[in-house]
Amino acid sequence: MHDKMTQTGKKVAEATRQRAAVLAHLLRVLRGQLGEEQAIALMSEAIYAHGKEKSGKAYSLPARSGGLVQAAREFASPDPVKQYQFAPRIVSADEREAVIAMSRCPLVDQWKEMGLPAEDVTLLCRIARSVDFGTWEGALGFRLLFEGTRGEGKDECVLRVRRDEPRE
Repeated sequence: MHDKMTQTGKKVAEATRQRAAVLAHLLRVLRGQLGEEQAIALMSEAIYAHGKEKSGKAYSLPARSGGLVQAAREFASPDPVKQYQFAPRIVSADEREAVIAMSRCPLVDQWKEMGLPAEDVTLLCRIARSVDFGTWEGALGFRLLFEGTRGEGKDECVLRVRRDEPRE
């Protein structure tokens, strides 16, 4: 069973790496056609919308209803495929704030393998993490702050998620 899950994890990670390559080429083409600012805005908007839509369906009712600890647990799921790809873990969580760290990223790995300059890796990471803003802010109604990312050269991506104000 473990070998089968490892194979599944590898296949999903490979699909994620292919998505990373598409994002890199999309940025290059849009940057050339529209300029960097417009390319970033359009890509970020689309990726945010995807995160919001996906998470509005995937998260449990308690998570979608303001349960920050539950939402953090679901985000940092022990699912072997998610763990293989991103290795998310909860650093701390209560109903006011959750800190989640991820020590892997097949997107960043792919961009580096492609030989992209560090500034493009950082930029693509910023664009790609729009999916997390779509999840946390768009679908779940919390505030998200990244305190560092692998795309910026850090060892881990650290997400700090906060409640804007108490939900009733």
